Amino acid sequence: MRILVIHPHLNVKGGSERLTKILLDGLKEMERDYKIITSLYDEEWFKEHVDKMTLLSPGSSFEKVKEHVEKVVREYEPSIAIVMVQDPAYCYMIKNADQRVKTLMYIHFPIDEEISEENLKEYEYYLRYPRLAPRYLDKADIVVVNSRRTRLAVEMLWPYTPYVVYPCIDKIFFKEEITEEELKRKENLVIYVGRFVSLKRQDLLLYQFRIVKERIRDARLALLGYVDPRHREYYEAVKRTYEELQDSLKDVELITSPDDKTLLEYYKISRVYVHLRIGEHFGMAPVEAMSQGTPIVMRLPTGLIEKIENITYGYFVETDHEIAKYIIHILSLDRDEYYKISKRCIEKAREFYYTNFAREVLELS
Repeated sequence: MRILVIHPHLNVKGGSERLTKILLDGLKEMERDYKIITSLYDEEWFKEHVDKMTLLSPGSSFEKVKEHVEKVVREYEPSIAIVMVQDPAYCYMIKNADQRVKTLMYIHFPIDEEISEENLKEYEYYLRYPRLAPRYLDKADIVVVNSRRTRLAVEMLWPYTPYVVYPCIDKIFFKEEITEEELKRKENLVIYVGRFVSLKRQDLLLYQFRIVKERIRDARLALLGYVDPRHREYYEAVKRTYEELQDSLKDVELITSPDDKTLLEYYKISRVYVHLRIGEHFGMAPVEAMSQGTPIVMRLPTGLIEKIENITYGYFVETDHEIAKYIIHILSLDRDEYYKISKRCIEKAREFYYTNFAREVLELS
């Protein structure tokens, strides 16, 4: 079986890009024959797959992109093409080249909530076609989503009844066993990981942390994230807020574009992971944190609650008012109770082993 994977931009370190890496790592581990169509890519994440890439040019016209995709399909002759974003225009391009190729589209959410009139041209520059989606909905043979929450949204908006394949986490989070000593050496560090976009609400955590500091004097906060060129204004706003609070909040770090080694180290030493996105479609970063024994505090609603039980691995909260309350609670746990939760987190995260994602996706084809 020849597998064509399409993601139009792999340079932004976001959820869809990380999940595409996880798919590719799984295909490679399974010794499958695959090829990738993309444009820009992150060298750290995709260094193992560069020789499999055929590159589009950002800013190209729709016709140029279509011509490139069709050429690859005719030359490579894949059995299945996996489109890793909710862009059925790519399914159309594939079918236009060869009707026999089965098309599978992975939907993170049917409507990209981060698109606005101001940044739509940026999305189009990165070869995304949200306005064309309704025209080509019939070109996807198999539709897959990341949670039942997303499936419900798709069923209400688009003529699909999708399969659910939950995301998994990267292989770097399974390389080493976490020792008891490491878990007991965790610091009173609160972290949040994600692209700097307004829906992630990093600014709120800066203000919530003032409440935490009143109770836990040695608490620290680290915001780790990736600056999305489509949403640079929000990052600049968070940075200004961070700088304004420096006098009152001494123990805060703002870390942009961390490499995976840095990210893993922060997950290992942190005592609480916080995720404030309201309506998270799934949420991979909380599972990454759990893999290193870090309990979570996560804002509802979220698709992750379909797989992660409340209280057992941390807390899912209904209101912003509860965020600081449960951060303080976890930071205040005694060593033995905290160790029990940490061990449960590690065990649960193993269910999201990276090769499972590629295997489950291919089983649908």
